[in-house]
Order: sequence, then C-alpha cells, then structure tokens
Amino acid sequence: MSVSSASPSATAQKVFISYRRKDTAAYAGWLYERMVARFGENNIFMDLEMPPGIDFHERITEVVSGCVVLLIMIGPGWAEATEEDGTRRLDNPGDFVRLEIETGLARPEVTPIPVLVGGARMPKREDLPPQIQAIARRNAIELSDGRWTYDVGRLADALAHLLPDAKPTPREEPSPTPAPRETIPLGWRMPLEGMAVAAVTAIPARLLGELLPTSGGSQVDESGREIAENVGSLVLRRTETLALVGAALAFWLARRLWGTDPIRNLARGLVTGGLAGMLGGLVLGLGVYLPERVPTFEDRAQIDLLALALTGGVLGSLVGHLWRPRRSGLGFLAGAAGGFLFQFLFVVATGWKNTEKWELAISFGIAAAAIAGAALAAMLLADRREDRTGLEQGPS
Repeated sequence: MSVSSASPSATAQKVFISYRRKDTAAYAGWLYERMVARFGENNIFMDLEMPPGIDFHERITEVVSGCVVLLIMIGPGWAEATEEDGTRRLDNPGDFVRLEIETGLARPEVTPIPVLVGGARMPKREDLPPQIQAIARRNAIELSDGRWTYDVGRLADALAHLLPDAKPTPREEPSPTPAPRETIPLGWRMPLEGMAVAAVTAIPARLLGELLPTSGGSQVDESGREIAENVGSLVLRRTETLALVGAALAFWLARRLWGTDPIRNLARGLVTGGLAGMLGGLVLGLGVYLPERVPTFEDRAQIDLLALALTGGVLGSLVGHLWRPRRSGLGFLAGAAGGFLFQFLFVVATGWKNTEKWELAISFGIAAAAIAGAALAAMLLADRREDRTGLEQGPS
C-alpha cells in the first residue's frame, strides 16, 4: 500500500482500491484513472496519508469502514509477498493490505471484491490467514491485459449499481497513462474477431484436406455427384480441418486474452479441434455409409445436423475452457447451437449441396465462424449476467 495524500473527508469516499506496490501498483493506477473518470475523484480512494504518530490501524479502519466497495487488487505474487526477513506479509497482523481486507469483511455495509490482474488466480482459502479466508468465497472479477478496456468497463458498469449517486466531479486532466499493453476496446468485437480467425483457418484447412490420401471406392448420390470415399476418409478430412481451427482459436485466445506464451494452448487446441472433427466425422460417416441404400442429399444434410452440433459443442468447450472464469459446459452448449443452426439455415433450409471443393471449403469456413461466434458471445453474455447477479447484490 503506497502513501500519498488524503483529506479529512476520506471517509466519504465510495470505492477504496487496496493494492501492493510491488506487483499491482501500475494496475491500480490505471484502474484508478478509469474509475475517477466514471465516478468522480471524490468517490474513488486509493492511497492513505500516514502522518508521524498516527495510529495506522485506526486510520485504515476509519477509511475502509466509510466505503461502499473495497476493490482488492490481486497480482500473481499477492499471497506470497514477503517481508525483508522472509516472513509472509499476509501473516503479519499489522500488514496494511491484511488490515484493509479484515476491515472490509467485518463491515456489512462494505462489499469486498477481489480484482485479479496480471494473470493471477484466486488464492485458495487454506492458503490465507484465518482472518481473511472469507475473501476466497467472494466472486472475483478478472481484468486481463488483452481485454483491459472491456473488463474495466464491465467492472464500472457493475459498480454503478452499487453507487447510484456517484457523479464525476471536475478535475484536472491526468497525464496520459499507458494501458498494461496495447489494447482495443473489445466488447462485442470479440466474437467477430474469433469468427474471422475460425473462418480464415477453416477454408484453407479444408482445401488442404482434399490433398490427403483416400482409400476405398466412392459413392454417388441420386444427382450423380460423387460423395466422400468412405468413413475413414471423411473422418480424416474433418479431423485435419477442425484440428487446425482449434489450434488457431486457442493460439488467438491465449494471445488476445492473456498475452502469454500460447504454445501449450496451441497444442490443446490442436487436440481438442481434432477430437471435434473426428467425432463429427464418425457421426456423419456412420450415418451415411452404414445404411445399405445410397444416401440422398437430404439424408446427408439431416445427419450432419447432429454431426455439426457435436463438432460445435466440442470446439465451443475449448473456448469456454480458455475463458476466465472457465465455462466449458456453456461453451459446449453454445458451440453446439452454432453448428446446428449453421447446418439448418445454410444447408437444410436452402438445399445448398456443396458440389465443388471450394463450396465445401466455404461451408466449413462459415460453420467454424458460426461455432466460434456463438461460443464467444455466450461467454460475454455470461460475464455480464455474472456482473449483474454478483456485484449488484451488494454487502453480504
């Protein structure tokens, strides 16, 4: 906790930002500027003045008790921060941050909100001193580097319901402060970016799949069009295509959201996408080729409803797994809906038969975009709903 200025009216502040200088000072500063711009300088408080001889326990209690919201900035080393002698700072009853949290938890009129930054994860309850273990049960919000503007906007929107009377006040313009990294306000641009990544990957990946070796004889449908050679060939092509789509989405999400080394996530995406393609290919292949009669276009299109729903579900679960907080189940449902709706609206309803290789590639591009867009949109909707139902509840 740093020391700057505070006025005697500090107890009138609505939001108190608790942080450690070592690992979250920069994030706290960036957040402070955004909160001041939204709610006014008189409603946001970050630093305490500690004149010589003052009782710091009394001072912290006075200021935090007068707040409505206590934002607890938690960085990657927050729980493990140590004193010069090697003892953990949170284990020291006189640690400023610990006092701030204890005070906030003890006051029913104060809502403590953990704010995770720098890729930090919420500490486990057993890793915290008993006096502040209750903070582990609080709903946390994560401000990621890659979507900083959007995440801070979500936090501000949620706080607006706890601070209905807070108004911006005239103040001198602060000097420009850089964001944690170059960011773009994402909002609903996130699904659009993901759709573009999925489509741009799926189209060439599908064309590449046409070069894979095939075996067995081919079948011809009622219109005389040659369809995939056999179940194995169909599964192989879909596995290859979706593996590359999954890898691209995982790589993009890792870089976009967290700015971290994406290699591990790229491998995870490759495997998950391949599984999505394999399962979808098996459903379609077995449904088309096991019956003794030659399948019609309508047969294939209807079976592909289930196949693409399964494919979309697995690919959507990848998006949900990489999101924070993780929502793999929601991602599965949203991705399945995206795959099903694509097949129904673009193929079944229109009768689009994909007679050429380039048409197949385009259809895979649109399907991948629909799946990614649906999963990402579901993540954003869940974030907003969580903000409303979690932070708007106020003190508990």
